[in-house]
Amino acid sequence: MNPFRWILPRFRGPLFAGLACVSGLTAGVLLGPALRSPAARAEGHAAAAAGSKAPIQEVLHCPLAFAGVHLMKELPERSQVAYHFCKEVNDDLNQCVLYDGTGPDARLLGVEYLVSDAVYQKMPADEKAFWHDHKYEVDGGYLKSLTQSGDEEKKTLAKVRTLWGKVYHTWASGSDYPRGPARLFWSVTGEQPFVLTPDAKLPPELTQSVHARAK
Repeated sequence: MNPFRWILPRFRGPLFAGLACVSGLTAGVLLGPALRSPAARAEGHAAAAAGSKAPIQEVLHCPLAFAGVHLMKELPERSQVAYHFCKEVNDDLNQCVLYDGTGPDARLLGVEYLVSDAVYQKMPADEKAFWHDHKYEVDGGYLKSLTQSGDEEKKTLAKVRTLWGKVYHTWASGSDYPRGPARLFWSVTGEQPFVLTPDAKLPPELTQSVHARAK
């Protein structure tokens, strides 16, 4: 069974309606000038009639959204905060788009795939080398739900704790545009070398979460 299917009904509320509204407003601003021409309007209507839409729109109603921090696999001292917005593909697989924030100017960082332990255990050894667990991240407060709190959040993160992730950041370096190749990133494990450096900066929600777990 999909670990998140049971929480889907809880996320069809005001928060995701708001996200959908924000996305619609952003799309309107970006596409408005083009859609003013009759030809563009006709083309848009034809696409709508054919049922064409970008799959990213479905992620706006994702059942799972959380903040986390990743470490570059080959250079663990390099950390990057990532906001995950995930959608189920099937009972054993979820796929997430990663941003560096939640506002309209957030940069798209990369993608992460989440699989069940059953899928992971069937992987060959060389493939397992690309996948990390989430046990220490959940236990240490390094994952924080963007949509839940209290017991609901605990139940969701307990499910995330059982999953394995494969994450690539396509924007791993560069300030004005992404530079270089996509990089394999890793989770914070609490064991060298995958620990946060003392100067690593976390957003407020993660800082509070880590401190609360430490207590």
